[in-house]
Amino acid sequence: MFQREILMKRAIISTTAGAGVALAALLLPALGASAGTHQSAHVLVPAKVTSSSGVTIVHNPAGEQYSWATGFDSGPAGPSWMQENFLIQNQSLKDRTGSNEDNHSITETFVRDAAGNAFEFGVSSDAQNATTRPTLFTTAWTAGNFNGYEAGFVSSTSVKPGSFNPPVGTSPEFGYWITGGNVWFTYGGKYFGYIPESYWPGGFGAVTGTQTYGEVYDNSPGGSPAPTMNGRVSNYQTNTGSHLTAFSISFPYRIPSASGTGFTFGS
Repeated sequence: MFQREILMKRAIISTTAGAGVALAALLLPALGASAGTHQSAHVLVPAKVTSSSGVTIVHNPAGEQYSWATGFDSGPAGPSWMQENFLIQNQSLKDRTGSNEDNHSITETFVRDAAGNAFEFGVSSDAQNATTRPTLFTTAWTAGNFNGYEAGFVSSTSVKPGSFNPPVGTSPEFGYWITGGNVWFTYGGKYFGYIPESYWPGGFGAVTGTQTYGEVYDNSPGGSPAPTMNGRVSNYQTNTGSHLTAFSISFPYRIPSASGTGFTFGS
């Protein structure tokens, strides 16, 4: 199964339709860790902030291993239903040493409640997996603790996270629906499994935050080439009518276009 560490340190970038993007002062806490341990966030202190094509770039401090391109849904009420399309692309995981090491490249959505319970879903190309092809995955968190890939997941079809490879070059629909306390996941407009309400003590609460992003982990930062991060999020929809209203990127990656219903990101 996948093995990775995530330190998701994403400065919120606020924007409005037709306006440029400006760096805000708010930083999110860490949202990830390896399956075996949980690592605290290192506060992101941008060494430099510049503007390129209307998008603010956060330059990582020297030696930073995680880079991202993130869209935040900052609606007043968290959605209990959401769908979007992810472009599936092969990703090069080679770093400046010429090897894959334990690098990864991800496109996903993270959803949490006020108690720190959370789940993730999307696709990951990961050098630690049996194949580096983009692979469907889910995760689960309890009270801020990462429980692992496919944690709590109950399969209902032959489309199984951890082994199913979405066809490269397609842009299938991904989503979730929280109903009856269960968190159901969809792929291609069809349900493929769920995490039961009983998995979280007291159940999964009302959604308080969502973010959709591309992320890379580079085990040997500081040189070129770096693992690629190329993708597109489109047709973002929720039952509350909320949209993507803030974006963040970190050098050397970029967001060439963004709107309330999606964004593109790349190397």
